[in-house]
Amino acid sequence: MRGRSARREILFSRETLLGLVAVLVLAGVCVLLGLWQYGRYEDRRDEAAVVETNYEADPVALDAVLPDRQEPLPAEHTWAPVTLEGSYCSDPDCVLYVRNRQLSGEVGFWQLVPFRAEDGTTLQVVRGWVPQATGGSAPDESAAIPDGDLTITVRMRHAEPVLDREPPPGQTHSVNPRQSAGLVGLDDSELVAQAYGELAAEDPAGPRPAALPSPDTSLGPHLSYAFQWWIFALFFPGALIYRTRRLFQDVAEDERRQQDPERAETADTAPAPRPGPTIDHRPRRAVRARRRGHDEEEEDALIDQQTP
Repeated sequence: MRGRSARREILFSRETLLGLVAVLVLAGVCVLLGLWQYGRYEDRRDEAAVVETNYEADPVALDAVLPDRQEPLPAEHTWAPVTLEGSYCSDPDCVLYVRNRQLSGEVGFWQLVPFRAEDGTTLQVVRGWVPQATGGSAPDESAAIPDGDLTITVRMRHAEPVLDREPPPGQTHSVNPRQSAGLVGLDDSELVAQAYGELAAEDPAGPRPAALPSPDTSLGPHLSYAFQWWIFALFFPGALIYRTRRLFQDVAEDERRQQDPERAETADTAPAPRPGPTIDHRPRRAVRARRRGHDEEEEDALIDQQTP
């Protein structure tokens, strides 16, 4: 009964209960962080699947992916190729350059130009990347906007949010069609308001800025991070169980001492064995008796005669 009572005291002690609360909190945090990382992995997986499905698909009409020009682009149609016939607004005042865009580690600009289709729809098109001019925050000399009618193929992308910063003249901080139309003074009644196109091809082909790279479809480290957090969550219960088990072992040792006190006292107080005498096991050389000489024998005889 004494052992059960001691174990019960350990289980319901203040330290154990506080440890249990800490374990539940810390393990719960780790589980939630793992779920968050797993959710990010699922998002990346779904985005990569959309890119792999749409990026190299055959071009379709704009109405097939965006029936309502004012509505957001459906997620399943991101990167879908679309063919439009019409012309660019080649007036220099129509062209904007999107700031702080990188290509191969170099900072530059995107060239953003409105394209007006034959049905009156206006789509903002990113034609490519332009390097930054030396010694300034302006774009370097870029390819001219082609005049006349042409057919373009673009990949549809979601509009970027508006950044609350005042851009320099002829530049913008994000690709937001409504904001861009206001900066260049375009009528937005037929504007594709919540999507833009990334140029894939022009017919007839002509000079253009550097093409943008294909999107990254790697899934990143989120799945491995999720499993790492879940493994961390197992550490805290394991530590509490280990501590409790050690306390139970101490109780068991105390019980053993109480049941056999003489043996325990003997084991505790028994002197350590003394080391025995050191024995030299090296071989010794035998000592042979030295043969006595004739003179020594005569001296011994004289001594014997003088002895009374």
